[in-house]
Amino acid sequence: MSLIAEFRKMPIKKFEEWCLSVAIEGNAEDAHAFLQQNAKPLTEYEGSGYVYSTLLEYLAENGIDLEESEYAVLASQLTDEQYALCAVLTNEHKQLYLDSLNLANFDEEELSEYYNEFNDTAEAEAGSWMLEAIRVLQFNLREASESSVVLLTLV
Repeated sequence: MSLIAEFRKMPIKKFEEWCLSVAIEGNAEDAHAFLQQNAKPLTEYEGSGYVYSTLLEYLAENGIDLEESEYAVLASQLTDEQYALCAVLTNEHKQLYLDSLNLANFDEEELSEYYNEFNDTAEAEAGSWMLEAIRVLQFNLREASESSVVLLTLV
């Protein structure tokens, strides 16, 4: 079974309400509906969401840590309880890393080698999958602001 990567933009105040609902009150079904009602869907990644699990590790190893933020504990809890992965992309991430995510900064062959080693596979298209995932990530990160976050979830 494949995972789907979803990007959603949500006002920070609504995000904090959602986290309270999910993490503290345990209202998973209500929280999912809350997310559907209060978060704007962004550009989708058409491939398997599994690519993002590998990509986020690759980026972190290369100085682009998108899983660390003031919301890291909440994202970790949401990952443990609701999603295969949840990352909260903030305005700080945007300021620090948006330019670093330019596709010209990445080598398709290196990405392919990393993906295949990380996943113990031999996927010929892995580098192009990773590049496309970076493109979608960078595009959606532009939506983060002082008043909103971008959620990356794997479902």
